[in-house]
Amino acid sequence: MISASGCCFLALDTGRIMLQQRSKTSSHPLTWSFWGGKSEKKERPIETLLRECNEEMGILPDIEKVYPLHTFLSDDKKFTYNTFCITVFEEFIPVCNSESSGYAWVGIHAWPKPLHRGARAVLEQPDMVEKIITIYNRQKDKLDLPNWLDSF
Repeated sequence: MISASGCCFLALDTGRIMLQQRSKTSSHPLTWSFWGGKSEKKERPIETLLRECNEEMGILPDIEKVYPLHTFLSDDKKFTYNTFCITVFEEFIPVCNSESSGYAWVGIHAWPKPLHRGARAVLEQPDMVEKIITIYNRQKDKLDLPNWLDSF
């Protein structure tokens, strides 16, 4: 079985999501997609995700939390794709490798076009978008609370 993992980044300071534009030389060239790729050996989905993100965009910023969003299993059960939503405290500029032609921070429902078919399958599902909105609302409210470390 082929397994892969990918994600969107959700910035808690703006509520926007960062997507990747695939390079001209990749499969599905110049489509907008999730960051990520195929698993190696016996990696767990989260291990694949973090390795792929580091390869594609260099050092990651501080991650607030990683949320499982969706799992796709092909009809023939030979391919699975795990989608995550990673919350970060603020928007950042990735250092993209040759697998990307670019990136964009976009508002929810303001998806760039053309979307990769896998990203479209997730981002055009109302329940998936509602999950992302719920994640944002719950986490941004926590950021408004006083930081207990400030008392030292």
